[in-house]
Amino acid sequence: MQINATGESRAPGLIFFRQENAASTAAVEQVSPFIMTDDNDLIWSGPTITATNFRQQLLYNQSIITYWEGTGNAADAGLVGLGYGKVLLYDNKYELIQTICLQLNLTQPDGIESDCEADVHESYITNRNSILVTAYNVTQTDATSIGGPADAWIYDPLAVEIDIKTGEILFLWSPLAHVPINATQTAIDGTGVNASQPFDWFHMNSIQWDDGNYLINARNTWASYYVNSQGDVLWEINRFNGGTFGSLPENISFSWQHDARIQPISSNQSLITWFANDNSVESTSNPSQALGLLLTLPPNTEHPPQVVIDLWDHANPVSAYSQGAVSRLDNGNYIVGYGAQPYIKEFGPKDTSDDDLLWSAQFAAPNQGQSYRAYKQEWHATPASKPNLTNTLRGYVSWNGATDVTSYMVYVWKNDSTIEELGTVARMGFETKFSLPADSKAVQIGAIEGTSSTVVRKSDVVYIA
Repeated sequence: MQINATGESRAPGLIFFRQENAASTAAVEQVSPFIMTDDNDLIWSGPTITATNFRQQLLYNQSIITYWEGTGNAADAGLVGLGYGKVLLYDNKYELIQTICLQLNLTQPDGIESDCEADVHESYITNRNSILVTAYNVTQTDATSIGGPADAWIYDPLAVEIDIKTGEILFLWSPLAHVPINATQTAIDGTGVNASQPFDWFHMNSIQWDDGNYLINARNTWASYYVNSQGDVLWEINRFNGGTFGSLPENISFSWQHDARIQPISSNQSLITWFANDNSVESTSNPSQALGLLLTLPPNTEHPPQVVIDLWDHANPVSAYSQGAVSRLDNGNYIVGYGAQPYIKEFGPKDTSDDDLLWSAQFAAPNQGQSYRAYKQEWHATPASKPNLTNTLRGYVSWNGATDVTSYMVYVWKNDSTIEELGTVARMGFETKFSLPADSKAVQIGAIEGTSSTVVRKSDVVYIA
């Protein structure tokens, strides 16, 4: 990555993102999930798979990492903006602990076959140890109100909550049953005439559990919906008239938005945030931004939403026509991932200031790389695998995924049976190099974490040619 930083205080944590090619390009050399420091030190390089929505989460109060992977021919069928697959859960040794394979017997687009039906957009673990996923069902409905046929084929994206331990479905919500199809802001444009090209009228892309209710975001209606456990829409906030809340503040709007999140601020106020794309095609150039509104609850039109977050890089604006995420960090900073554009930025806590950019990273050329979301999160891992060691008379050691290694103990053999502790060498980034005595016959290293002197894992013994 190319890094720019001001030197001002940044939040602790590691950068999680999944580097992949932008649409119709092949410029990215390694399509993989990555964990990196904000000083550009590689921590973990993942497998070359479609590991979308890669992040750290808590399950049973234990820190894990999760990502979505396409299955069946849905993994490489060229589906745009959705998918069919599974969610993989890994512990802090990078060992697989569970696979979430949703099976609702959905109707998939003609030509698509996948045993697992979770969609790419969401894999959110709740504080009651369930997981929220999106799942796209193909069905038919009357689309004459938007210029389509009376029996149009559409995607009905479902919000699904699954108990991780038992697999029980705790919640299932269909927007088609609660939102009129003419709320869509995208044109049907010849789609919907068959099951091979369903019309994507709603495009659900995030779900959040909020103390018994669910915040559900729809890119293509320019709205977010707050739904109770019975499926009723308690309130809606949209770009046009504010929805249930009344008019939005002047000069503030959002469209084609992603990653809606809500958090309580007081007994009657909550903060809602989005990554506001404000673009739907690559050719448009409206600056995308992190946007946050303070909501009075229950909704009261006499107390309309207030702008509290309006963050974008005025010197180098980014226009992202798809994807993206924004997260408030523990120290009050914000991390913003720009989705379809290869940028990640950290802003300070000044919320609406245009000069509070603290850090920015670029991991590919503009329009050549993307990451669905990006996060900055605390993560501590001791891999189950051994450290990797290669050498001649200079050793090179790396340990993919290790977060807390501070040094390596070096062991050498100068004959066939006698081992010596040569001493410790401080970790120097992802790959650490060290010199060996000229009469060394073999070498091994042991990884040491933190301020301890205890070796937590040893490499294989490597013989010197």
